[in-house]
Amino acid sequence: MTELDQEKILAFEFKSEKEQIVFGLENGVFTAIFESIHNQHRKAMQISLGGLNEADEHLDWLKRPLEIGEKFELNVVRATPTQISEPTERGKSVPPTDEQLLQVYHDLKKELKEAGLI
Repeated sequence: MTELDQEKILAFEFKSEKEQIVFGLENGVFTAIFESIHNQHRKAMQISLGGLNEADEHLDWLKRPLEIGEKFELNVVRATPTQISEPTERGKSVPPTDEQLLQVYHDLKKELKEAGLI
């Protein structure tokens, strides 16, 4: 590894017909998630490129639906911090309140009752 490579961080490079994004973090976690949700309530496919940095800040570089037949490429690369794309969204990680958790519980309970599962 050259001295120049030591200044670079591991990253992902995502390329599609719509966008080209280089994303990664020197300290933290970054992910490329391809989701396929198919059930009686929802049918969806989407991509999420995101992460969590050392300051507990959630970062999103991309979050959008996928289309049938869409082609893309995901490469592992080394990049300098200036080559990393700016996240489209940032948000501090805040744990949910008891009220929010209770609301989620009631919403899920209602959904399960409507589906005849409870």
